[in-house]
Amino acid sequence: MTNISTDEHELIMIAQRTNDIELLKKLSRSQYTNVRRVVSKNSKTPKEIIDKLAYDPVQNVSYTALMNYKCSIKRDMSVFVQKCVLCSKNEATYKTECRKCS
Repeated sequence: MTNISTDEHELIMIAQRTNDIELLKKLSRSQYTNVRRVVSKNSKTPKEIIDKLAYDPVQNVSYTALMNYKCSIKRDMSVFVQKCVLCSKNEATYKTECRKCS
């Protein structure tokens, strides 16, 4: 796949559904936090990508990667206390759902 969308929502939907390893690798480097977070949740994402995402500078991404059963990285989980980081809402609906969060 040479052309890939630049629309965040479309990329989220692709990341949720794909089992294409090369595409997951590309999506794991997305500029969008929620795309990388979805990649870290995808059960088809290889351990190597999950382990890299465990060190993502955005806590929302690194937390979900660390919670993935494939992750071999061990980090202190007590640093993840923000409500958004711990949230389990589907990234595909975050634009409408997150407005309801208090």
